[in-house]
Amino acid sequence: MLSNLPEYSKNVFRRNYFSWLIQQCRGWGKFSYGLLLFNLILQIISLVQSVSVAPVQSIISFIGGNLSVACVIGISNRSGIQGWAGALSAICIASVGFAAGNYATACEQIGYLLFLDLFCILDPKWNDDIQAEKFNSAIEWLYYLLFFAGAWLVIYYLFSLTNDPRVFLDSLNLAMAITGSLLELNRKREQYFIWTISSLFTIALWTQTMLQGDGNFALIFSYSVFFLNDMYAFFSTRGWFRTASK
Repeated sequence: MLSNLPEYSKNVFRRNYFSWLIQQCRGWGKFSYGLLLFNLILQIISLVQSVSVAPVQSIISFIGGNLSVACVIGISNRSGIQGWAGALSAICIASVGFAAGNYATACEQIGYLLFLDLFCILDPKWNDDIQAEKFNSAIEWLYYLLFFAGAWLVIYYLFSLTNDPRVFLDSLNLAMAITGSLLELNRKREQYFIWTISSLFTIALWTQTMLQGDGNFALIFSYSVFFLNDMYAFFSTRGWFRTASK
């Protein structure tokens, strides 16, 4: 990072930077804009339902839920807005996670902020020339499954030492996030299976959180939209998963 700091500085501290960011939100597909609008409507419903009970947490969840979806859709469209949207949503979701006792999920968001979102801001075109690769053999699945199992075992033990009320699902989500990030680092197309399954378990985590009185619908809605976006990536001819297979 330090060796590339002059170049990174030019990427951010330049003329018309904010107008360039706005431009990054244009030219997306109709499905992407539809998901943004659909999520916004759901987030407003969640905010109205919960703001009288927990106003601060509800507003933070509302902001985080909208920005996180903007980040994921930005990634799907290879848009430079993903860095800022991801960083700000990570701060919001981490705050809600710590307040709810979902400490592993909160740490997951801090990890995204430091090791992914920050570099997306400093180098917004990092993914322009990336070529996804497929697993060469089934043995690679075994390696990553063993890595996931080991990571989950360690994470579960560490967070069981805290007062995390949902340590099973919470640690599971962090282990899946680390495994998915490793697949992403190695440019493996199969990462999409991990992110899709992770969305389902995260929905389960925040549903349990809400039922136990520590959350609301906001993050349930946003991760449900993530899942829809994943389905688009799998089955649409313009989706990332299909594009990477060609």
